Amino acid sequence: MTLLPRGVVMLALTAFSAAPVLAQFSGMTSARSASAMVPPDSPDVSISSARRMSQLDYQAAPQVSTRSWFLRRWGIGTFGSPLGFGGRVAVSLTSSLNLRAGASYFSFSLSRTSGDIPYTANVRLMSEQAQLDWYPFHGKFHISPGALFGNSNRAYGSATVPAGNSFTLNNVTYYSGAANPIQASGFVRFARTSPTLTVGWGNWVRHPEQRSGRGHWTFPFEAGVAFNGDPKTALNYSGTVCTDSGQHFCQNIAADSSVQANINVERRKLQNDANWMRFYPIVAGGIVYRF
Repeated sequence: MTLLPRGVVMLALTAFSAAPVLAQFSGMTSARSASAMVPPDSPDVSISSARRMSQLDYQAAPQVSTRSWFLRRWGIGTFGSPLGFGGRVAVSLTSSLNLRAGASYFSFSLSRTSGDIPYTANVRLMSEQAQLDWYPFHGKFHISPGALFGNSNRAYGSATVPAGNSFTLNNVTYYSGAANPIQASGFVRFARTSPTLTVGWGNWVRHPEQRSGRGHWTFPFEAGVAFNGDPKTALNYSGTVCTDSGQHFCQNIAADSSVQANINVERRKLQNDANWMRFYPIVAGGIVYRF
């Protein structure tokens, strides 16, 4: 209810509840008008006959529906996009405006070994979405501002460098210490709430009065972007680092300033690589059943 001003909603509800009373009053007025047209002393037609004829005419008159679109038409479907796979529900607000909401999820993990260094990587996409679908031409084309919320989209990974194995930071080669092998971890994650904007084709609710909008099944499509801002990144190392393969010059990696300087360079590289996702692309399609 917060999507519309409270006064507008109260006015619509008042008009809806008053409609039967107005219709009854209209019928009484018609009957009185008809009876007024018949002279009291007319030998052919009595007042009661005129009233019955007026009532029959009123009952036979075609009725025009004035029921509001608000929350009256709806659809449900599945959707897939770079945000994951999930379901959504749409409901009409007006004849040209729908509210659509749902959730998406996708996750995968992998474990690999590169240069004798084992590592794991995980990607998890999980978010809820809400959008307003505006149909400016009362057809299938729509413009949809919206938001991602409860956003837990992230990628994270970890690696262990076996003792004596080499690894590179900012083009400088180091070696993992035997006493405490190097552990590395990092992640990329996004803001919990982000605005979105898409344009698309396909209406999630039925329009029986339109020839192209009568079917129950439809296959909508949309494309746009989520405005995430710069993602947050982290890159951490722990353990013993050595500067030679013979394990002669070793110390805690957190205490070696030159190694930490090279780690900071790698962090900046990771941040720069992730910054393109500040405008996260959305290309989505699905199948919808409209009630």
